[in-house]
Amino acid sequence: MLYKSGDNLEDGAIAFIKDNESITLFSAYLKLDALKRINLKNNIKQIVVRWEIQDLCLEVSDIDLYQYCRDNDIALYRNTRIHLKAFWDNGSSVLFGSANVSNRGLGEKGSFNYELNGLNEHMSFSDICYLNEIISKSQYVSQELYNQLKHKVDSTDMPTLEYENIPTQKAVVDSFLISELPMYDDIRNLFLAYKSPNELEDLDQTYLAHDIAIYKIPPGLNKEAFYSHLKSEFNAHPFILKFKEAVRSHIDARGDVTRNGSLGFGTVRIWFQENTTTVPTPRTYEFNVFVNVLYAWITYFDPCYTHKVEGRKSDIIRYKDVWL
Repeated sequence: MLYKSGDNLEDGAIAFIKDNESITLFSAYLKLDALKRINLKNNIKQIVVRWEIQDLCLEVSDIDLYQYCRDNDIALYRNTRIHLKAFWDNGSSVLFGSANVSNRGLGEKGSFNYELNGLNEHMSFSDICYLNEIISKSQYVSQELYNQLKHKVDSTDMPTLEYENIPTQKAVVDSFLISELPMYDDIRNLFLAYKSPNELEDLDQTYLAHDIAIYKIPPGLNKEAFYSHLKSEFNAHPFILKFKEAVRSHIDARGDVTRNGSLGFGTVRIWFQENTTTVPTPRTYEFNVFVNVLYAWITYFDPCYTHKVEGRKSDIIRYKDVWL
């Protein structure tokens, strides 16, 4: 099972700790309030942290952890080489991944980091030896070592540095990547796939997961709400809006008015080369798959458009209202 920030990561850590009487925690960075939230039954018996002086000065780890460990009979170790994050049951099970024990690491609300942990309940002997080796090479945090570290932290003057904050925000140009196009080809049965994703082949699962993310489809919708949400998100996507407008406004260069408001495959490929961010444009056979799925979605969600093959090579999408 996978544990994800913003979903079940903190709850998963709490459950793992509750279910095991003796836990060794490895966490490069550790914030005390996050630790208190997950160690509800005091089953954590050993903790290994990185505790570089820089970590403590920058407060990405709390030096007050030492007193908490003293009060709760937890053996605290320092190892400046660790970067791993893991909850180990001191036997054959380990919950591990990318998340530090911090508010942003384990967080399920607010501005959490994107983290992913997994559970291995059948560790090999060499895996168990590996974790034991880390502990054996770590330094026990005695009162003397704590005092030394605390003095270093207290006597270090930290400069005031100001960095411009540039948040992660999708720009309009991001909407014109080929990867922004829908991938699941059976739009009419997409809801059935959404309801029973585990029954799909691996590749179809990949396509479904892609479309759920692109069009922000929440879990648990009924069929009507599902298609209503998807129609709204799809038709509002900048890529789709621009492409449909290109079809609707196209005037045939040779004066053939029956071709107005329509695009053939060759013209569509040129349009994609000029308007997509992805470089290079996919090869013809790959591109054909993208376009066929796109046509299926457009004609399903907008009755003003239709798609058909006229002759052996003329694959055309039309805007109905300008047909002559």
